[in-house]
Amino acid sequence: MFDEELREQLRGVHAYALTVYRRDDIHTLDLDGFARNIAWAAERGVKIFVVAGGTGENDALTSQERLAMTERALETVGDRALLVPTLPGNLGEAVELAPRYEQLGLRVALAIPPVVRQQTPDDPEGIFRYYQALGARSGLALMPYNTQGWSADLFVRLAEVSQIIAIKDPCFEPHNLFRAIKRLRDRFVWVGNKRHDPGVLHFRFQAGIEAFTAGFVNFVPQLELELFAAAKVQDWPRMITLQEELAPLENLRSRFDDAAMLKATMDLMGLVGGPVRPPRMDVTDAERAEIKNELERLGILQA
Repeated sequence: MFDEELREQLRGVHAYALTVYRRDDIHTLDLDGFARNIAWAAERGVKIFVVAGGTGENDALTSQERLAMTERALETVGDRALLVPTLPGNLGEAVELAPRYEQLGLRVALAIPPVVRQQTPDDPEGIFRYYQALGARSGLALMPYNTQGWSADLFVRLAEVSQIIAIKDPCFEPHNLFRAIKRLRDRFVWVGNKRHDPGVLHFRFQAGIEAFTAGFVNFVPQLELELFAAAKVQDWPRMITLQEELAPLENLRSRFDDAAMLKATMDLMGLVGGPVRPPRMDVTDAERAEIKNELERLGILQA
């Protein structure tokens, strides 16, 4: 039901924007700092921003904070980038936010999966009914986030929900994803995750994904955008080389909290990082020094 223009816009590098808090008050957003970061990335070619996603500390935010960041993002880069706000995996909150996003003129939202007492629902029919109910409350296109290892059969079931335009999949269960892609082909835009170590993104594009999500694109957009450009022309050796370059930095992200590591990196780059909200923990001085050394090795930061 959605036009090819929107589908094509989703085929790219999805930048998961960092939520920025005031340094002297983690209970208050720093919207100026947030706007500065995304404007900097947009100027360097980033065309898709996910607001308040997982790396953006989704679980720590209120609905009003999500809306405030979405509105500021629209003011800042809405004329040159596709903005994808986030719907939490809570039907009561999500059905309130979806029409409000639509009223702002947004067309698609990342839809976090539902849980029951922090666990994946036992019956996958409940997941289908969740997205069915959410899709019925607005004209907003939905991009469910499969953090739950869904089966190919559930993907096929979700294809019955007309509001679902794309799937974000972290590739935790790549065989399930590949089976789903073979069965559904272009029913969804397939958005994969990547880890530069072990650096298997080229395999995921060969399996059928058409886009990928990125946190490093917040501070080193040129390398992530080049990685996608290589994928589009099936330059697999170049993809392998680029991921090898970024692998040590990826390993630091795996060791530290992802948002905290990225925020420390933003600060080192002269952008706006700042603190995280508990239970996340900021990096230590020693950890920050490790990040700085790696940025210097990559030539991203001058020694």
